[in-house]
Amino acid sequence: MNLKDFAEGVSIIRAFYNDPDGYHIGAEHDQLYLYATDRPMDEASVAKLKELGWFQPDSTDDDAYSPEDGWSAFV
Repeated sequence: MNLKDFAEGVSIIRAFYNDPDGYHIGAEHDQLYLYATDRPMDEASVAKLKELGWFQPDSTDDDAYSPEDGWSAFV
């Protein structure tokens, strides 16, 4: 993932948190985790995130979106 795709993904996701500057992030080695959003995301935002390389690591179906699951990216 490049810096542009990373930054664009964070920008999309943070719009769905009630406190976009609050603590909603974690990291382990080369994988970044963002907690589940406070509000469900619209289809266009989900599609764009997936296009940028973001994914939901707890999802059992790569095509499905779960508002209860967080997002992740390899950096």
